[in-house]
Amino acid sequence: MDKPITVISEFVNGQGLPDLSLPDDHMPEAEVALRLAEFILSLPGSGTMASVAIDGASIKVGDAVIFDLGRFMAGTGWGQIKEPQVGRNAWTGAYRRGDKTIRVHSRPGEGDVLATVDGRRIVAECKKGPLIRKPGSPEYPLLTTALGQALLFQVSADDIVVAAVPDTPVFRKLAEIWRYRPLVRRAGIRIALVARDGAVSGFDL
Repeated sequence: MDKPITVISEFVNGQGLPDLSLPDDHMPEAEVALRLAEFILSLPGSGTMASVAIDGASIKVGDAVIFDLGRFMAGTGWGQIKEPQVGRNAWTGAYRRGDKTIRVHSRPGEGDVLATVDGRRIVAECKKGPLIRKPGSPEYPLLTTALGQALLFQVSADDIVVAAVPDTPVFRKLAEIWRYRPLVRRAGIRIALVARDGAVSGFDL
């Protein structure tokens, strides 16, 4: 594999982080997926649209809001495009920033992030994760699950398959080792580390 690259979102770089009311101790799966989509759209040769699948349970459980998607998108400069409501969730739909669009949906059975760079399709499986050390090392099963689900994607030989998790010391240590395991290399799965400031590492084309 080529040397991994790290890029920080143009919106975040050089600015203070906006108040998005994000949890201090973990990064939700929806945040990982949206930041990865934003990163891919910032790459040279990227398409104009990324599709992001978010499970309703990642947004709200009962009356408890797990992730305020509208606030996150507005705080990172993405404005919702008013379209005829197709799904029952108000947070689904298209969000635009400049000439780029992120389309959020809740359909199962697709990659968490779908996008293109230089005509190649990118399919990503994203997982949440702790930002602080926790007993039981949940990072291991989370990254294992991401890799396992990525292996099951219906992809073509030209597609780029990604397993994405938060950028933390524990995930980083696992990624540095697992990237070079023979079967991970043979499958060509990239392990991307997504940081809260919008930086993404381990994503090579």
